[in-house]
Amino acid sequence: MTSRGAGESREELCLCARNMISRADCLVAMVVWLGVAAAAEVSHAAERAADNDSRNLLTWMDQTLDQLGTPLSFADGHLTVNTGGEFRYRLELRDDFTFNDSSYEDDAIHLLRTRLHVDVSAGPHVRAFVQGQDAESVASSGLNRTNGFIDRLDLRQLFVELTSPMGAFPATFKVGRQELVYGEQRFVGAFDWSNVTRVFDAVKASWTPTTWAQIDGWFSQVVLIDRVRPDSADHGDDFYGLYTSLKPLKNHVLDTFLFIRHDRDNELRGEIASHRGQLKEYTLGNRFRGKRANVDYGLEWAWQFGSRAHEDIAAWAWHNELGYTFADIPWSPRIGMEYNHGSGDDNTSDGQVSNFDNLFPTNHLHYGYIDFASLRNLDHLEANLTVKPTKPFTLIGKYHGFFLDTNKSAWFNAGQSVIRTAGVSASQTLGQEVDLLAKCQVSQHVDTVMGYAHFHAGAFVRDTGPSDDANFFYWQTTVKF
Repeated sequence: MTSRGAGESREELCLCARNMISRADCLVAMVVWLGVAAAAEVSHAAERAADNDSRNLLTWMDQTLDQLGTPLSFADGHLTVNTGGEFRYRLELRDDFTFNDSSYEDDAIHLLRTRLHVDVSAGPHVRAFVQGQDAESVASSGLNRTNGFIDRLDLRQLFVELTSPMGAFPATFKVGRQELVYGEQRFVGAFDWSNVTRVFDAVKASWTPTTWAQIDGWFSQVVLIDRVRPDSADHGDDFYGLYTSLKPLKNHVLDTFLFIRHDRDNELRGEIASHRGQLKEYTLGNRFRGKRANVDYGLEWAWQFGSRAHEDIAAWAWHNELGYTFADIPWSPRIGMEYNHGSGDDNTSDGQVSNFDNLFPTNHLHYGYIDFASLRNLDHLEANLTVKPTKPFTLIGKYHGFFLDTNKSAWFNAGQSVIRTAGVSASQTLGQEVDLLAKCQVSQHVDTVMGYAHFHAGAFVRDTGPSDDANFFYWQTTVKF
């Protein structure tokens, strides 16, 4: 094995971009195959829907769920009570997630998630919301029965929201356990794909001075999942910030944000072995997204600075994308391209931290559905295609090329845990992934999703250990009311 530098990595990156054209042919073929199969299923579904029993069943289901969510009104309408919930089931089939076919315990995982909520409004200015959740995992492997999958009968959200009665000061204040979701969730999101998801104990204020501007400020602590005991916030890890969203032009948004993370653990390790101390981290950036006619575009950047264990932080991240929708032809296909970068640390003993901290994201949406990547020591290329054969159906195909920013730092998964440690003599090419996804809105309250992902292990994986390809199949159905 020979050492490969940044220049060679960039050449590999360019080569991957050129290879996308030929690989896109394969991707298009797979998506067309999936589309033909889906179209056939749509035809059969239409025939079945013509049967009175099927129509009556769906109608009865929607009407019953509508009744469950019917608001109750008291005190001449000054007090209203809404109830609702969700039941979600997902089957996951995982194959070779450690890239070692001889040792990995392939598993079929049954994930069940149930939520119930009560939403109370006392006039236009006071609201209280409470939501319970039960998350279960039925699996052979203990790896799939951890806190990442199970959270039994717990309080997910509980907050009070106050709206200012003064028209000259249009603001809201929300106090309690709640979701924090900003932008496209690249840095802060609820991670709803997870069986247990993410919430914060937070105090948040929102001010809307005009119809096209909103400013949020908050102080929060992320809630840690305990699968058998009540969940509680991490009182040593503070997360607060400001987020401004401006929409002065139709179909365009410009966000500016400052995220501050302060972990008060005095024993956090630095790069230098003797260094111990707290984390004081600042993430400053912008997000821009727009659409004009059939073209859509977006970019997002973040600069990270501060200190960890008395060592300087110098890291950054970047996202940009471009898409085009053929609105005038059948299925309204959209083609898109993306590039994403999260800095890595090319010297892990110099006392300067350069691995980008991805904070609290929903990475499943962005860097492959098999969840082998986060915006941390990563270069990522993506080509995608979306088609809509009929109104309730959406088909998506994606091709990903993954590279390390530097092989002197580790490879991190979607949860920012280490998949493989640094391989200074290894390639920076992680591999390639193909994602196929079919979504259907079955009825007003029921939707289903089916997907398949294949990860082809690249040179870095081969250079650092077992390198079998990984596969992931899933089928999910959600009922909401």
